[in-house]
Amino acid sequence: MDKKLIVGIIAIAILIGGVLVYTFGGDIPISREGNVSITDAAGRTVQVPAQVNKVVGTGCSGREIVYLNASDKIVGIEHMESNSTGAWGNQLPYMIAHSELLKLPIVANARTDTIYYEKLAEVDPDVVFVGTAEQADNVQTKTGIPAVVVYVGAVETPEQMDKYKESLKMMGKVLGKEDRANELINYINSYEEDLDKRTAGVSSNKTVYIAGQAYYGTHGITSTNAFYPPFIMVNADNVASAMNTTTNATLHAISVDKEQLVTWNPDMIFVEGSSAESMINDTNQNTVYQSINAVKNGDVYDVLPYCLFSYNKDSMIADAYYIGKILYPEQFADVDPEEKANEIFMKFNGGSGELVYSTLKAQYGGFKKMDI
Repeated sequence: MDKKLIVGIIAIAILIGGVLVYTFGGDIPISREGNVSITDAAGRTVQVPAQVNKVVGTGCSGREIVYLNASDKIVGIEHMESNSTGAWGNQLPYMIAHSELLKLPIVANARTDTIYYEKLAEVDPDVVFVGTAEQADNVQTKTGIPAVVVYVGAVETPEQMDKYKESLKMMGKVLGKEDRANELINYINSYEEDLDKRTAGVSSNKTVYIAGQAYYGTHGITSTNAFYPPFIMVNADNVASAMNTTTNATLHAISVDKEQLVTWNPDMIFVEGSSAESMINDTNQNTVYQSINAVKNGDVYDVLPYCLFSYNKDSMIADAYYIGKILYPEQFADVDPEEKANEIFMKFNGGSGELVYSTLKAQYGGFKKMDI
């Protein structure tokens, strides 16, 4: 055989082999166009760039982009993440840790379920994270930008938590942050295991109740959560668990009659910080609440908002350690809740995460007994 022909065949074989290694060597197949195929949280198959440098998170998903150490890729924010009138930018842990994001263009408003398509096209992200398949289809139809459905909602049941962790992994693949996604999931798992280890089989002999559970705004004493995650994490006896149904797991916050709350008569009440003022007004205006053990004995405590512009998983875990300290002082003797909160906010958010708790404390009062 002609030597030149043999050399040519070998060269082509090497070239093809190199392409195959590049294309199929990773976990995600890469197309000739440089795209990868992703199955999103809605079961849709989406082609996204193999290298994502610019991203927008709508549907309250900006938090998880920060959690994944990809804040430098964000090119637009939602209205509620800003410092505009009525917005919560300076109250959200991930925005406090990355205040530089406040300067970015506003491209959506999760509160009104609105995406500003012209603004979105102007910032020209490589991919957009959204909350529903309908939103994803609209984004792709109106802008041509790949849109991926993610789950960043409540983690109040094992099924919801599993769905959340799978969504983090998928977002990590899109953003080139797979190792960070696994690290973040390991953080969550380790905190859950530590809290359960400290409290499993131990009785505090106290019943508890979360008041002022926020959802689309703040609420008063009768707004609660039968699945409040910090209570579940420390095996606390939540009086509202009597309403613990699958339907309520999707409602996130439930409203109970004042008579029912008085009948439950919880020994301790914990109040979401964003609803503290409403809680105080309720107890002052309705003397019937003064008969509740927690109010009568001064066992009412302030916690950080778990639900504020969707669900703050870092605040949720920090609250669990504080609640554990109150309910089981012996089992949490080695824990300083404020120091633990600083650790958690740094692990989740990076950046200026060490400023998060002190900032929230200045706004809401932090971990403390409330004067009711």
